[in-house]
Amino acid sequence: MLVQIKAVGPNEGELLAAVIDLGNRNRRTLGFLPHAAFHQAAEGGTLLAAVEDTRLVGYALYGLPGDRVRLTHLCVDDTHRGQGINRRLVEAISERHADRLGILLKCRKDYGLEKMWTRLGFQARTEVDGRGGAREPLVVWWRSHGHPDLFTHLESPALATAAMDCNVFADLHSSYERNGAEETKALSAQWLVDLLELVVLPQLVQEIHAVRDAAERRIQINALSHYRQPPLEQLDQDRMLRTLTETAWEDLGLELPRTVNDRGDLAYVIQAHAAGLQLLITRDAGLLELSPVAEKVCGVRILRPADSVVAIDELKRTQAYQPGSLLGTALTTTAVPSGQEQQQLVFLNKPGGERQKAFKARLRDFAARPDQWIRQQIVDKDGQLLATYCHETRDGELRVPLLRVNEQHPLGATLARQLLFLLRQRCRAESLEVLRLTDPHSQRAVRAAAEEDAFRPTGTGLVALVLDQISDSAALDDRVASISGRLGIELPALTASLPAAAASAVEHAWWPVKITDAQLPVFLVPVRPAWAYELFGYPEGLLSRDDQLGLSREHVYYRSPRPRGETAPARILWYASTDKSASVSAVIGCSRLDQCVTDDGERLYRQFKHLGVYKREHVRSACDERGRAMALRFSDTGLFPSPVSYRRLVELGARNGQNINVQSVLKISPDLFRDLYKEGHQLR
Repeated sequence: MLVQIKAVGPNEGELLAAVIDLGNRNRRTLGFLPHAAFHQAAEGGTLLAAVEDTRLVGYALYGLPGDRVRLTHLCVDDTHRGQGINRRLVEAISERHADRLGILLKCRKDYGLEKMWTRLGFQARTEVDGRGGAREPLVVWWRSHGHPDLFTHLESPALATAAMDCNVFADLHSSYERNGAEETKALSAQWLVDLLELVVLPQLVQEIHAVRDAAERRIQINALSHYRQPPLEQLDQDRMLRTLTETAWEDLGLELPRTVNDRGDLAYVIQAHAAGLQLLITRDAGLLELSPVAEKVCGVRILRPADSVVAIDELKRTQAYQPGSLLGTALTTTAVPSGQEQQQLVFLNKPGGERQKAFKARLRDFAARPDQWIRQQIVDKDGQLLATYCHETRDGELRVPLLRVNEQHPLGATLARQLLFLLRQRCRAESLEVLRLTDPHSQRAVRAAAEEDAFRPTGTGLVALVLDQISDSAALDDRVASISGRLGIELPALTASLPAAAASAVEHAWWPVKITDAQLPVFLVPVRPAWAYELFGYPEGLLSRDDQLGLSREHVYYRSPRPRGETAPARILWYASTDKSASVSAVIGCSRLDQCVTDDGERLYRQFKHLGVYKREHVRSACDERGRAMALRFSDTGLFPSPVSYRRLVELGARNGQNINVQSVLKISPDLFRDLYKEGHQLR
């Protein structure tokens, strides 16, 4: 009987149940995956089944983070192994997602599957420590789709960090099987390594030491050593407790604390906030009930283990990048005053082996040469230092020997990403094509942000290209070859007609470059002037606005859910219209479109509120009668030095055989995009 490979639909209950059953039977090697993850994959079209007649004989479950595929489960029934079904499933994934850079997976080394993965076209790229006490090493495997890959790391180095309560900790480490613990075991899955870090709070330590069974208590105390215990910021805990209890009564009608358990639950929330954490994982119904209050007062989301596993990519992205949290914080960029070495010790990279004396000496050296180094720092309204950096222009490069953020601050990782983009913008303004980071003790947050930005290692630090040109892949290749030869780095050659995902990755890595012969769709998106100002600061002076840092790198725009062919990845050209607040009627800039999501407006707001200026009522106003809206997540916006007027837009459209309608989203041709972009940048 012929075996067929097919996508499992969300309404194919019998087939979906068979997939879950096959996964459960092979849990020892696959690891546990919540049923919700299978249903989510079916909804998203990322669950493939190998079917013989009507019988399931294998399946592949995968995700689509960023520009690659993450293979989570690949499983074949025992009775059909050795028949090439694994290969057919993997090849089916590659065929469906040929535009992605490739397929990534992690597999325990002691499983001895090297020959199988090699036969399936994978190459071993690195090893990482596994989970659990034994920490068996995992091999990271990669199957390339043959596109130019400019990123040195296969997976985004951003981590979601979550605190556990005592129930989750006991589920993972108790000497006996606990009722309901199966769901929690998903947190120990090997594919979550480098995606989720579980940490311990003082309340958990206190509860473990209160366990009555001495043998069980010792087991759990010993397990504590495998987890990090983050430092807690000094807070007025009594005041925060009052605020939590008052909000619980006002919003939920709960009079707290009702029991001793409630006091412990509130302690978890307060300590998570003091540790700068945004995620607390529990199975406790009472603690889960407090989730809306904890998020409103402390910014702490309380989730079940299954929910946190299913949403892991969203959670880690949210935690690493929250420009919305910068809004209204009155951050200020100033020159670094002289004699501030002691205050700047907050940026000492002690975990990276940096010595205080040497760090101070470097700071004094920078201060002694103001004609060479531009030194700047970012402070909040209370004068707290959040970031510091210095740079110079030399030999056609922007060189940055110091770039530090306050890693203990919840916005440290966000600031690192924002500052790298601001430095790219400075390179563009000064016509510099190389951005070089040479900090000998760069922080983890900065390195993670640089890896996501495709910085390449060299003998003197990390370098990134900043290519301010719009050209075809052949001309771009020539320019890159010239630069990379001078830098002593190897970069892959581009191919004509790059698929959308690969082209978008290149345009991110070498921002603000635009590749004219790539298969990257372009959408003209209308935006009212008031929102153009909130999102991009254009037109200037329309309203008062405190902060620029929260608006430069990544954002979200909401519109009616009626589809106009929007797909991601793509490019967006923003057309600022005319309304009561201002008259613009011009194309003002270009962004990368990273994600299109149509869903219930409330769910969209919760998913993307970390990105910025939209409030709940704004999202509701974009919803249709069923309460649904579309969210466009976009990044790397570059404003046009010369906005293209509506009249000129129509003229260029006619020249390229395209009628222009600025009332809704409009897909435009590559030739029209090229002409608009060149006009907006006054290029010939």
